[in-house]
Amino acid sequence: MVHLEPAHDAFTFTCTAGGRYLHSAYNPRREAQQFVSSLTCDFNPFCLVVLGPCLSYCLPFLRARFPAIPLYAIQYDECFLPDFSADFTNAMQTACEKSSWDGVFFCGNESGVLSETLFSALGDRQVFGAFFIAWKPAEQVFENKSRLAWEAVKLLLQKSRDVLATHSFFSRRWLKNSVKFCAYLCRPCTIEAGNQPILVAASGPSLAPSLPFIQKHRASFFVIAVSSALNVLVHNEIYPDMLITTDGGFYARYHVRILKKLHDRGIDIPIAAPAESNIDPFLLENLPVLPLRYGDGIESLLFDFCGIKAARAVRNGSVSGTAADFALSISSSPVFFCGLDLAPSRGFQHAQPNVLEQNDSRSDNRLKPLSSRLYASSHSPLGIYRRWFSAQGKKFSGRVFRLSDKPYKAPLGSIRDILWTELDEALIENGKNAKKGAVRCLPQRDKGENKKAVFSFLTEQMERRANENLWYENCALIDYLSALKYPKNEKFMHKCRDSLLHTFDELFKLL
Repeated sequence: MVHLEPAHDAFTFTCTAGGRYLHSAYNPRREAQQFVSSLTCDFNPFCLVVLGPCLSYCLPFLRARFPAIPLYAIQYDECFLPDFSADFTNAMQTACEKSSWDGVFFCGNESGVLSETLFSALGDRQVFGAFFIAWKPAEQVFENKSRLAWEAVKLLLQKSRDVLATHSFFSRRWLKNSVKFCAYLCRPCTIEAGNQPILVAASGPSLAPSLPFIQKHRASFFVIAVSSALNVLVHNEIYPDMLITTDGGFYARYHVRILKKLHDRGIDIPIAAPAESNIDPFLLENLPVLPLRYGDGIESLLFDFCGIKAARAVRNGSVSGTAADFALSISSSPVFFCGLDLAPSRGFQHAQPNVLEQNDSRSDNRLKPLSSRLYASSHSPLGIYRRWFSAQGKKFSGRVFRLSDKPYKAPLGSIRDILWTELDEALIENGKNAKKGAVRCLPQRDKGENKKAVFSFLTEQMERRANENLWYENCALIDYLSALKYPKNEKFMHKCRDSLLHTFDELFKLL
């Protein structure tokens, strides 16, 4: 337990935990000033994170030394959180001298939850240039919390590295997809929110035993299929109200090619997708498409220039994360997931049939058998996605649930698991007569006019060097962030300019 007491200078407070001081008993301000003066940083930081600052005497000195960047705190005891008690609030206001943190985070008992919370607040780009420091007295007194906090930082850096690497690897492809999306989009649509319960079909192994229940209660739900679950549903004659796809990778389009066969049979399933997703031109021309807008890249500028209306979406590492937020926005009723296992399986990692599994199986042989491939795929980064869902807390609590025929292996924080046999009968009955989200087609767009608009957009951006930094972020992200982090090293900016010219050449060739 932390105890407050007056410092010997008679103007400030100090505190102890377990009989050990967390700040100087004589002059805590002077101690904090010396701590900040001793800091060395060999790069240009994007933000600063202090682990265990306690009463935060260091904050005004950090603000003076780093005036242009956000300052964050990870506290080890709840008494240091805002509005814990009048006494601690008064002591911290005295210590901070009217300064305030840009964000305060509590280190609980799970490093994974703290890591996801930090990532949601900072984002991959701030983390790339983050400067982490620790208040040593707190590190020594709260040893366990300090260990958990540093574990969270490690996970944070790993996730940021992976996200940035993915973005850097795929960014040009995403730009190409965005140009293609806007050039071929002919049947844009929008959706009016309703109050029917939403069922989101993800592609985990537990989707298969849920299929009979989905068939039985189909009329009670607005069904959204993530791209990798589409073939499973259609194979079982379940036709979703909407498909959502976000993957911009080369193989992503194979999941949704079945939509062409359905179109030929007179069945058109609307597609919700951001511009960077990989969708065949035929589908963009002939199916209703609800554009999704992340609001953080070139796609937003392109949408505005071409006059394309788009629904708000949240960028996420998995399509299921984006689908969860989207589902909440189109209905006031609960959102239920099926197949959201997010845990390794002894067999196939996806419900069958799965298009990519069918492709991969062609390479199975005596030396590289199916069992070896399944073992490797079971070690995919499911933990990252699981931690993200677990960290959503109040946002998903009471609104997002998981349905299955038996309990899921891995819990997802505040997201409650429900068995199909436990599902509220009133919800099922009311769902049949509830207002379904209505997909409305907007005026038809002409492909030729689309291409002219995209060409004009690219020409303007290149000739005027408009939004140059945003283009660097989208075609040479790591080099651009490195140029900001190490401004004296000019090689990074040279690489950015070369990448940008090459990217424009590739985009014009698409038209």
